[in-house]
Amino acid sequence: MAEALRDKGKTVKINMREGKTNAQARKIKKYNEKSDETSHVDLAPMVDIAFLLLTFFMMTTSFAKPNVFQMGLPEPPKPNAAPSAVDPKLMLTIQVSKTGKDGVFMLRGIEKEGNTPAYTKFEEIRAKVKAIRDEIQNDPNLSKYDVVTAIKIHPDAKYDDMIEVMNEVFDAGVRKWATVELKPDEAKKLEELEAKVKK
Repeated sequence: MAEALRDKGKTVKINMREGKTNAQARKIKKYNEKSDETSHVDLAPMVDIAFLLLTFFMMTTSFAKPNVFQMGLPEPPKPNAAPSAVDPKLMLTIQVSKTGKDGVFMLRGIEKEGNTPAYTKFEEIRAKVKAIRDEIQNDPNLSKYDVVTAIKIHPDAKYDDMIEVMNEVFDAGVRKWATVELKPDEAKKLEELEAKVKK
């Protein structure tokens, strides 16, 4: 207390030395004390607003649902069971090359002389697959079946291209298909076919 009075006295003396009266010095001191009080920033309202905004966005945001395919795995074959035969008229093979989704090679039935994979532009895949499905379902002997689709992927094909082709097949109405990796000899044949198309 004694020190405070001594400091106060010193301040008044300094101010008086600078040409200020005692009353002016006291006013300056009061002003300085008030300025110290008002310079404090209250952060509580800003924190309240931040939490309100956080709560608002948490309550109103809806997260994107993952877009996934439902995959069904085949049942394991019974021991000594003969493989079930598939009518070649129902078979459709789509081969995806490594160079992109500009086009694929489609084959209806079994590959043989006169029936080889045909180049199909990407934007025509859906229409062609749908036409094959319609043909099968309008055939009285096959109408109870659906097209059996195998999508063969080149080992170096891009993942995006595979998904785009699967989307087209799905949009054509096919709900079940198998993805198969191309064997080395099939991959070589596909590269040769693609080279012919691009000439």
